[in-house]
Amino acid sequence: MKVLVLAVVLLCVCSLEGAVVKRNAETPSLSDVFTQYFQTVSEYLSKHLPEKAKTEELKTQAKAYLEQANEQLSPLVKQLHTELVELITKLVETRKKAAQQ
Repeated sequence: MKVLVLAVVLLCVCSLEGAVVKRNAETPSLSDVFTQYFQTVSEYLSKHLPEKAKTEELKTQAKAYLEQANEQLSPLVKQLHTELVELITKLVETRKKAAQQ
């Protein structure tokens, strides 16, 4: 039992020592921060800018596809709407006739 307590205390001390060492680490200068920032931005732009061009192309293709699908499906939807309204009207009339009898 004493060995277990000693191991836990030793583990806690090592952990705290590591935290103290991290706090005492050297803080970067302002120029280092800006250099890192500009490097990150330039890497991001060089990697993602070509992908953006592909994304715009995909958006254009998707828009063209949706317009084509809209043109093809609009008559079908209008016909379906008309038939559905007729069906509901017939059902209502049938119900009224059944209620009158």
